[in-house]
Amino acid sequence: MEEVRVSVRNLVEFILRGGDIDNRRQGSPENAMQEGGRIHRMIQKRMGAEYQAEVFLRYTHMTDKYVLTVEGRADGIIDTDGQITIDEIKGTYRDVARMKAPVDIHVAQAKCYAYMYGLQKEARQLRVRLTYCNIETEDVRYFYEDYSFQELSE
Repeated sequence: MEEVRVSVRNLVEFILRGGDIDNRRQGSPENAMQEGGRIHRMIQKRMGAEYQAEVFLRYTHMTDKYVLTVEGRADGIIDTDGQITIDEIKGTYRDVARMKAPVDIHVAQAKCYAYMYGLQKEARQLRVRLTYCNIETEDVRYFYEDYSFQELSE
């Protein structure tokens, strides 16, 4: 049986893709990826002992014709006394204080990780936290949302 593998990020980017007829790129600085990695490590180190960083998660769905495997790494998971929080960290050049809500694609990515972790741990309730950090100022902004496992599975 054929296996189809896809990362959580690629899956949500495909499902929630949008477009614009303006094809001019407004790229980030060349070192944005390295700076994003630095921001991830900085935030993960600040979180304390109960914070599990870079948790690998996998979901497999079997059909008659193929096996679909979705996998990725949750930036962080906090599991204390049954309160499970899935943390998705995003480095940005935006002013995080002016953000009104998290970006939909980031929420979808975190919800996928929450579903996979909830399935693995048989959790009934999970919290998703989107952590935005300005790469230049290191200002941090959090957005929280609670979900039942039923909501995530739907």
